[in-house]
Amino acid sequence: MFNASYRQLAILHANAQCCGMKKHAFPSSFFARRLTFVLLVALALAVEAGLLTLANWQWGRYQQRLAQQTEFASRPAVTLSGTWQPQHTVALTNQPHPLSPESSRGWRILTPLITASGTVLIDRGFTPPSVHTDNTPNFTPFQPVTISTTLSGVWQPFPQRRGWLRGPDVTTHPRLLAFLNPAHSVSATGPAYLISRTPTSPNLTAVPPPLPAPTKHLSYALQWLGMALAFPIMCLVAMRAKRRATNPRANP
Repeated sequence: MFNASYRQLAILHANAQCCGMKKHAFPSSFFARRLTFVLLVALALAVEAGLLTLANWQWGRYQQRLAQQTEFASRPAVTLSGTWQPQHTVALTNQPHPLSPESSRGWRILTPLITASGTVLIDRGFTPPSVHTDNTPNFTPFQPVTISTTLSGVWQPFPQRRGWLRGPDVTTHPRLLAFLNPAHSVSATGPAYLISRTPTSPNLTAVPPPLPAPTKHLSYALQWLGMALAFPIMCLVAMRAKRRATNPRANP
C-alpha cells in the first residue's frame, strides 16, 4: 500500500512539473511567433515599397523621354559655313540605324568644321562600318564632297558621364569612339555639336539619330506596378495556406 501511494505521489509530482514547464514555455513561444510575424510583415512592406519605387522611377523615365522627343522636334534649324578638317574625322560606334533602329548598327561620322566663330564638331550622318584589311577604320568613302560647305542642322549637347561605372572613350582604334568625347577629335569646341541634315557625302545618311523609345519605360513601369499589386495577394494566399497546414480544424 505504501508503494502504491508513493507511485501516485510520483505521478502527481511529474504532472505538476510538466504543467509548470508548459506554463513557463508558453510565453516564450508566443512572443517568438509574434516577433516572426512582425519581421515578416516588415519585410513584405519593404518589398512592396521597393516595387512601387521602381514603378514610379520607370514612369518618370517615360515622361522624361516624351519630353526629350518634344524638345528635340521643336529645336530650330541653324546654318553654318566653314571649312572641313577631314583628317580629324572620327566615328561613334555601335549606333542604331536612323531609319530602322532595330535592323542594324553602324557608325555616326563626325568631322570638325572651322567656322568664323570657332571649330564645331559636325555629326554628318550614319553609315555601316568600313574598315581596311587590317581592321583599321576606312574614312575615305566618307570624305566631304567639297572642302568648304554650308549646311543646316540642329544643336545637340555633348553627352555627360553619369555614375561611377564608366567605360572607355575609345574602342579598338583611337578614331573609333565608344563615347562621344570631343577631345578625341578637336582641341577646343563649345558645349554642343551640330547634327547635320544636309548631305555631305553620298555614302552617309544625313538623318538625326533616333531618340530612345519611351515605350519600353512605360512597359517596365506597368510590369513593376503589376508585381506590386500581385505581391500582397501572394502573401495572403501563402499565409492562408500555412494556417490551413498548421491548423486543420480551421479548414472549412
